[in-house]
Amino acid sequence: MNITTTARHFKASPELINHIRRRMEKLKRYFDNILNIDVIMSIEKIRNIAEVNLHVQGHLFTSTEESEDMYQSIDMCAKDLERQIKKHKGKLQANHQNHKSVKRDFYPREFIISADKVESENGIEMGEAAAYNLSDMTVREAIKAMEKQEKEYLLFTNVDTDELSFVYRRADGNYGVIRV
Repeated sequence: MNITTTARHFKASPELINHIRRRMEKLKRYFDNILNIDVIMSIEKIRNIAEVNLHVQGHLFTSTEESEDMYQSIDMCAKDLERQIKKHKGKLQANHQNHKSVKRDFYPREFIISADKVESENGIEMGEAAAYNLSDMTVREAIKAMEKQEKEYLLFTNVDTDELSFVYRRADGNYGVIRV
């Protein structure tokens, strides 16, 4: 983390620079990826203005405060930046959690059709619906599970693509995968 200080219309004391460094170093506990911090201080009559620009990868946080004391202005900017960083970090975590919990709009069911009903004149009658449990797995794991269960096909959720997939044994002995 690189801290740059600029003083306009006055010369910053070493104590003020040390105060800025200590106060800005505390921001690291809220967010580790702070690239650099630019602190611009200026005095206009009795107003002590502090502007702090905090650069994080892909984002810029800015705070400007004024008071009668430069130390107080720096502290108020630091508190404002803490609030902004916490809010940003909360949004990042919320987005991360939303992507993790993918909810399906439907749950597939397998309908059993009697073999003698296929050839009948009355049409196909759907039998009872059986629940079909979907497993999250890779294509390789699905093929192994299909072989273990001695089935000709297996419906699963592909963890690599987060899509519903269907793996089956082809007539030539190979395997086919259909993404639904």
